[in-house]
Amino acid sequence: MSAPAPAPPRPLRRDIAAALLVLVVWVVPISQGAIQAAPATWWPTIVRDLGSISCLFRHRPEIVSYYFIQVLRDGRREWEPVDERAMFPMEPFGYRSRFDRFMERFGARQEASRLDLARWIAARDRELDSGRSPVVAVRFLAGAQKIDPARPPAGHWQKPAPTPQTVRVLSTHDLRGGVAQGTGAK
Repeated sequence: MSAPAPAPPRPLRRDIAAALLVLVVWVVPISQGAIQAAPATWWPTIVRDLGSISCLFRHRPEIVSYYFIQVLRDGRREWEPVDERAMFPMEPFGYRSRFDRFMERFGARQEASRLDLARWIAARDRELDSGRSPVVAVRFLAGAQKIDPARPPAGHWQKPAPTPQTVRVLSTHDLRGGVAQGTGAK
């Protein structure tokens, strides 16, 4: 008589935990994204990113948000616009720069993110042209353009020129004196 066949090995706890993690963090959000066009907003950002790769666009946007940066230089009284193409040369998101993507994702809602970006802009401006007066303050402007379904945008979309009627000050960050302070407009 031969020895009975050994029982198949039981799955390890770590294998079960890894399978549950994949199920909860990827399969469930991607399934929800396939049904509802995007994972729910209550998922953490990283999970929403992983779950929104299905690229299903069932709802068209109602508005297009856009942002501008202005700087105040030492010894000057007027705000001047920043050349976004020099500051953020890559455009990995079509005609929108990394700045636009950052502001859409974090900057429009988080004052601390804008303050960090303001410090980076001042330092980057010095790197790009050390002969100019240093940046002592940075302000962020935000605007939105409604999309008219009767006349949808065509061709290469450009940000409209900022005017007091089309944009609002999102926040101003004074970088003088070691400690940067921000004043957000709510």
